[in-house]
Amino acid sequence: MIERHERIEGAEGAMDLFIARPEGPGPFPVIVEIMDALGMREELHEHARRVARWGYCVLAPDLFHRAGLKGPLDLTRPDTLTQIRAAMTALTDPLAVRDVEDSLARVAADPAADPARIGLYGFCMGGRFALTLAQRLGARVAAAASVHPGGLVTDEPGSPHRHLEQVAAQLYFGIADQDAHATPAQMQILEQALTARQIAYQLECHPGALHGFMMPSRKDVYHAAAAEKVWGRIETLFARTLVPRPA
Repeated sequence: MIERHERIEGAEGAMDLFIARPEGPGPFPVIVEIMDALGMREELHEHARRVARWGYCVLAPDLFHRAGLKGPLDLTRPDTLTQIRAAMTALTDPLAVRDVEDSLARVAADPAADPARIGLYGFCMGGRFALTLAQRLGARVAAAASVHPGGLVTDEPGSPHRHLEQVAAQLYFGIADQDAHATPAQMQILEQALTARQIAYQLECHPGALHGFMMPSRKDVYHAAAAEKVWGRIETLFARTLVPRPA
């Protein structure tokens, strides 16, 4: 495994970017990991390494660089949730898109990376951004996985389920069946919107799983069986859409 940390200088300061890929010349298809709301941390780097071992160049940008909020965060502190909410509110869709595009630009000249068509996967708020980015980046995204997401279906005009016309990716949604951020009623609306746009997708509810079930550090919600099943779904999705087929 080859990995490195880079810093991308921008008008609003520097963004840390973690990159992991297998050894060898490549080029390896590029996948972007989109963080949850608990801050960039070693746990997410380990997730990126896991996906890189499948044969990909994985980029994990720190989307909270403007807020300066780093993980792991102590959820027992009374001010932590306030800090998280503020960072999430400040991270608009255009800013997230810019950060991902800057990350892709960083590896565009890397002979070990092939960013022609990319994969995305994200957790929590990153699950929402996975769908938003599939819309904003259009045909550049071959596949996207949205895992224990929130905010996919809201009453707001900008709700992701209302803006799917540019989505060309195959999608996977890994939903906790006890998640107030992704209720059965909301998922029904999402499925109706996806079907209307003729988007290829799989939406799967995981019995007994709670929001955050992919994170081993969160002993209160981690669900090993559901997490491993989702990792298998994501691996299959990327292999189907990103791995070149013999001529």
